[in-house]
Amino acid sequence: MKGLAYTYYKAKYILKMEQKNILWACIFALIFLSFCAATRTYSYKIQNGIAEKVIRFHVLANSDAEADQNLKLAVRDAILKELGTELEQYSSKKETIIFLKNNFKRIETVALQEIKQQGYDYGVKISLEKTAFPLKKYGELSFPAGIYDALRVEIGKGKGQNWWCVVYPPLCYVDVACSEVTEQSKVRLQGSLTQEEFSVIDGTEGVNVKFKIVEWWQEKKME
Repeated sequence: MKGLAYTYYKAKYILKMEQKNILWACIFALIFLSFCAATRTYSYKIQNGIAEKVIRFHVLANSDAEADQNLKLAVRDAILKELGTELEQYSSKKETIIFLKNNFKRIETVALQEIKQQGYDYGVKISLEKTAFPLKKYGELSFPAGIYDALRVEIGKGKGQNWWCVVYPPLCYVDVACSEVTEQSKVRLQGSLTQEEFSVIDGTEGVNVKFKIVEWWQEKKME
């Protein structure tokens, strides 16, 4: 009888411990899922918030050939030189979109003139559309991957490597080609975004955990 009682209580104890383990496993799983849901929601909120307030600039080369890549940069410079001063005058995304749409033909003409001057006869397609962008750094600023409104300039077949920047708020400058961001541009961007959105893309304080969270979920979304 003692042996049976011992076996009974041992089995009961083991069952109780297994139930506790299962309970803790469920609790940890619930916490993990809640964390994932919260960070996912945060990521989409921040990226969408940034995307709603900026316009990217997307130039596609005819091919990856060195000559076509150089031509892409020449076309980029010509367009920025033509529109740069005027773009800086607009204080809202809506105004900038209207300006760009009203100047499609002008942008096309500038691009075609530069292409001809460089000795090519490629066509050009100008559009303003929503485009998927990868993670992109502009000096100290890092824009998370995602869908953004973009002025898109497609040269020839548009099969070559792309060039990206931001035309609103204006970060694109011919002299630095977005490898740097002027302090004035940074201030304008900060004024366009919420404090939280700007803190995510501003990398001046080293590793930005918030940005890592946003970028991880955006990469998952883009897969």
